[in-house]
Amino acid sequence: MAAPRLTPQQQADLATLAYNLGHNPETRKDLAKLVKKIDPQRAARSFADVDQVDKLEAFRTEIEEKLDLKGAKAAKDKADEQRAKLAERYDEKRMEAIEAEAARLGTSDLESAAIVYAHRSGETDPSVQPPSPSERPGATWEFPTVAGKDGKQMDFKSFAADPRTHSLNAAYNVITEFKNKSLSPGFRR
Repeated sequence: MAAPRLTPQQQADLATLAYNLGHNPETRKDLAKLVKKIDPQRAARSFADVDQVDKLEAFRTEIEEKLDLKGAKAAKDKADEQRAKLAERYDEKRMEAIEAEAARLGTSDLESAAIVYAHRSGETDPSVQPPSPSERPGATWEFPTVAGKDGKQMDFKSFAADPRTHSLNAAYNVITEFKNKSLSPGFRR
């Protein structure tokens, strides 16, 4: 494309425009990209600072990807959420022990660390304990029973004599009942 013939006033006007675009922080980078398309050597000389900023941004992005800052933040948020849930069940002393267990295991999963802590310390989860006699006087706890092959509820001693067989029988009875009776017509296939 042949260069148009410009008057000195037009040349001065375009030179002022290019100067303003090149020295405005909001447009300098865009002008550098345009100049690089037309004359890469001139862009390298005139806009070396823009090129350095681009290289720095690319390097920063590469470092952030390697460090996975977003993943680390997500892991920290998950650990904070787990800690808040566990703090509802454990006192501060036990929470510190659970966090120490997580550090020993090399994990940020506090729920798993709480399970290992409970196993190693012999403590049980306070949220799954039956109420103490002082909390519920007169409360009795009974073992839930299952039906035997004859359909009658069996006592605990009978169940404990052969739990595998009785559990399998109970499971098959539930499955059969589920298949034959408990599904409403709208849910059958």
